Amino acid sequence: MSFRLLSVLGMIAGLWLFATLGHATSVEAPNFEQLVSQADYVVRGVITSITPEWRDNQGRPYILSKVTLELREIIKGTPPQPLVMEFVGGRMGAEELVIEGAPKFHLGEENILFVQGNGQQIYPLVGIMHGLYVVYKEAQSGQELILRSNGLPLYSEQDVALPLMSWDAVKRANPQARPMTTAAFTQKIRAVSARAESAAALAK
Repeated sequence: MSFRLLSVLGMIAGLWLFATLGHATSVEAPNFEQLVSQADYVVRGVITSITPEWRDNQGRPYILSKVTLELREIIKGTPPQPLVMEFVGGRMGAEELVIEGAPKFHLGEENILFVQGNGQQIYPLVGIMHGLYVVYKEAQSGQELILRSNGLPLYSEQDVALPLMSWDAVKRANPQARPMTTAAFTQKIRAVSARAESAAALAK
């Protein structure tokens, strides 16, 4: 059995819900500053386990998956360790609960995650699919590059606000564009976070 988002919204009370009751694919992409500022913490980690289980909400069962990360780097905030994120959705035997448009996790994959509302939202990433970035090691150069949640390259931190399928527009505008390195992406995140912390300190 496969459920769509509207089914999930109907059966899970007390969790954060989409304001428009639309599909996950209708989520508006945050700009880079929003992506960083809205995250409770930003981490780089490897997926070490994905454990689905049945949960009950007022007599209505649903599937929740616990995703455990081995943290490689804490880029913003103070996440719990070990970090176990809870996502509504997953498969239990022949039963599957699908959040349409949400990215899937894969054992052993290394990601940079913008985590928000873990344990309180149906998908605790800023902007859902816009809050996950894959670390990819290029075989030829050995460089660690950043991919978006759909596996396409991220060329600039400002491109996080673009629709997920708009990478071709970036290449048309600049055929020589190269995907961002993990180091450059992390540096940009830290810079935005530091500016926000300085502004908050001055406001006190």
